[in-house]
Amino acid sequence: MRWFCVVSNEFEQEVKMKKAFATLFAFASLSAVSDASEFRATLPIASKHFFCASEQCLDLSETNLGFGIEYAGYGVVGYQNSYSRQSYAIYKAFEYDAFDHLGFGIRLGGVTGYEEESGLAVVPLAHPYLRILPVESLSLNIGAAPVGLIDTKNYNLVITLDSQLSF
Repeated sequence: MRWFCVVSNEFEQEVKMKKAFATLFAFASLSAVSDASEFRATLPIASKHFFCASEQCLDLSETNLGFGIEYAGYGVVGYQNSYSRQSYAIYKAFEYDAFDHLGFGIRLGGVTGYEEESGLAVVPLAHPYLRILPVESLSLNIGAAPVGLIDTKNYNLVITLDSQLSF
């Protein structure tokens, strides 16, 4: 019984830390100004999981199709997550276009659909990405999602791919 109490306390501390990060990201995303000013349609496409933490990693879905909208950097997107469950992300995007066809960004906010792995209904979202702009109204975003806030038992990094159409 004592072992269960120790594990339970460690889990509760981990949940409190995740809640603190979620609150921090939420306040950061509400208070800042973004350069993004146009309306965009977001199409999540795929992901690739790396650095398995154990020998018994899950066979996760690498196809994460969905749809979202973004205006003035504020976005909502729905997609099928890697655990084949529906997820919704609400975020604020901060972007910097370093060159005509290349930029950087980060999405800060929260995402649902990972309650079984994290113990939280909404987990923090911190999603940095490289923004490639092959033509004026299309961008391809290659991102890195550190999954330590979601699932520490399986993979440690997820590379993501999504596209955005600007209107």
